[in-house]
Amino acid sequence: MAEKGRKPNDKRAHGEGSIYQRKDGTWAGVTRHVDPDTGEKKKHFVYGKNRKEVAAKKQAFENDLKKGILPKAGKITVGQWLDDWLETYAKVRVRQNTHEGYQRIVNSHLKPSIGATKLNELRPIHVQKMLNQKLEMGNLRTGGPLGARQVEYIYAVLHMALQQAVKDNIVVRNVCDAVDKPKRVKTEFMPWTTEQTNHFLQTVKGDRLFALYMVAWGTGLRRSEILGLKWEDIDLKKGTLIVRRTLVRVKGDPPYKFGEPKTKKSRRTIPLPDSVTQALTTRKAQQAQEKLRWKGLHKELPQDAIPPFNPLNLVFCSEIGETTNPESISRAFKRDLEKAKLPDIRFHDLRHGHATMLLELGEDIKVISDRLGHSTITLTADTYSHVRERLQREASNKLNQVLKLKE
Repeated sequence: MAEKGRKPNDKRAHGEGSIYQRKDGTWAGVTRHVDPDTGEKKKHFVYGKNRKEVAAKKQAFENDLKKGILPKAGKITVGQWLDDWLETYAKVRVRQNTHEGYQRIVNSHLKPSIGATKLNELRPIHVQKMLNQKLEMGNLRTGGPLGARQVEYIYAVLHMALQQAVKDNIVVRNVCDAVDKPKRVKTEFMPWTTEQTNHFLQTVKGDRLFALYMVAWGTGLRRSEILGLKWEDIDLKKGTLIVRRTLVRVKGDPPYKFGEPKTKKSRRTIPLPDSVTQALTTRKAQQAQEKLRWKGLHKELPQDAIPPFNPLNLVFCSEIGETTNPESISRAFKRDLEKAKLPDIRFHDLRHGHATMLLELGEDIKVISDRLGHSTITLTADTYSHVRERLQREASNKLNQVLKLKE
């Protein structure tokens, strides 16, 4: 007897034996398979308006099974996978503040744009359109363009998440690989001249943050590394400083957390210029005065009941001995810039200024790389390539003054 809705001479194609017409007139197909995660035998159903449509869906599913793509790829959305990736993979691999950065990208940019798309239906064009839109009007605060560096970060987070889906055999390829990747944008920085640096330091000399600025200028430490310094990390007699930890702001209570230095080479010992050692010596005496004022604020309490001042023994704590908010340092730096009437730069540019100054003094690139705690010399050379090119041109000009051949 001919199958309902099927002509007697309408032959089944090979493998279509599990396709049938339902009572409501629609068609269904079933594929029996073994779940690679659990080993359980399962059935996967597909539906369509006619036999041809169902056969195509059934064949596509079976092709995916052969490629190792799990059935759940068709059930979960990009947003659901991003959440799984953040919790299961990223959370245990990166630092807390890095993980929080990934979360902001996922929740603010990726999920609103492509989060509702089924993971196995995500195509390069979806990603490309999203990136283009971010470049044109992706700034959530202004509605204008989003910086190229931020768009590159969005792409990188999505690429990592999808690459894990490939490793887990959930999808067969990373669609980000077929997208025009945002061009890597080098952050432009214009470090101060020696005269500008001296003017700034002279202007803030005597201020509470003077020693902190001196450490930034004289060592090239990152902001998180400076705020993570404890007095046991500094030998004022030898004039050395050891980078052992960082201090970063995180969600939760307490809002600050000590972490490992950024790379293995970031854990380093740095000889200090005499002027930096002297500034730190002054800072230690200044902190002793702050401790006395702190005790004066609690003079009504018995000595043994006064809360400890600076219990973490930080070099750069607040006036009441508490951990310093990293953002407050950047804000204070901006105010001091205005006071000194100097070109606007970021606090991080003091680190770039340190490296640029050493290059101009003819210091070896390996020495500079070690002081900065870069993972490789290549990173240092690439970051300051424009400075090196300028120095090369200056060297050529000096040779022109020496080489004067008669015609």
